[in-house]
Amino acid sequence: SEEIYSDLKLQRKKKNINKTYIKNFNDSILFENDNFIVIDKWCGISTQGGTNINISIDAIIKNISKNYNLVHRLDKDTSGLLIIAKNLKYTKIFGQLFKSQKIKKTYLALCDGQPRVKESLVDLLIKSKEKNKINKTNTYYKVLAYNQNTSFIKFEPSTGKKHQLRIVAKNLGCPIVGDLKYNLNKTKKKENLKLNAFKLEFIINNNEFHF
Repeated sequence: SEEIYSDLKLQRKKKNINKTYIKNFNDSILFENDNFIVIDKWCGISTQGGTNINISIDAIIKNISKNYNLVHRLDKDTSGLLIIAKNLKYTKIFGQLFKSQKIKKTYLALCDGQPRVKESLVDLLIKSKEKNKINKTNTYYKVLAYNQNTSFIKFEPSTGKKHQLRIVAKNLGCPIVGDLKYNLNKTKKKENLKLNAFKLEFIINNNEFHF
């Protein structure tokens, strides 16, 4: 109620962000207009804060403006395209686009081994530990190249559940290189996770966006 709480001001505690993180963020910007930003998120930074996470993309953008909002997530070790809405209107627009699966997402990954079928659609049930429920996931994949027991695979998920592509790759028998959670091959454990959010495509107000 604005009447009851009119005398109270919303207090937001700003985190002190190291200049290196600010520079990394500014250097990662691929596109910006009045309503949203698209960045090329680097490997090793969390999208959101949480237990034992001091710095995240969310903390950086809130340091720039309290109006900026994340509209989707990438795992800490996944690199690639990430959208940040600059106002509430576009936060809602992107939320609806993701919910209605109207944003086409393409990922590229290097995987150990190769799947039995080179191209297919995978319907997989994934259990969510946080909410203790079963999520239906849908992922199209295609092997683009194979060499020295490593596959270069394109993934196109229509759903967006936690660790979805990493779990799908494991179930295909070709876990992603550098995936310390789902890849039992520890010979490449010093590698970064070889998963990249490579392409985003969507339409807003009859304008087509391709990143």
